[in-house]
Amino acid sequence: MENKSCFHWIVKNNFDDADFWLVNKGSLKDLGNPIKQFEPYYTGLKCPVLILPEYGYYLCVYFQQIGVWQRCGIGSTNYKNLRISDIRRIFNELSQQHSMQYNGGINVKVTY
Repeated sequence: MENKSCFHWIVKNNFDDADFWLVNKGSLKDLGNPIKQFEPYYTGLKCPVLILPEYGYYLCVYFQQIGVWQRCGIGSTNYKNLRISDIRRIFNELSQQHSMQYNGGINVKVTY
């Protein structure tokens, strides 16, 4: 599946054609950790046309290091889950920021 959109990220579970995947279950330390090997239970991300997959991967590494995914983790035990809706929300906000900057030069800060 090719992503022809300039700004829209494709986020799906069991997505073998993704550029990379996020760990969506586990400890808070591992939650949201990007990996490059497909497993059907991980959440796959396909980068927009204007975003290189390597940049998208390291953006997710950065998100994981600053605790974006930890704040989205849900669960009552040490075993947490990352909802696909939260991942989509974060990347939709990022897409809107990129779109505004590209189309109108408006600088919008996205807070997580």
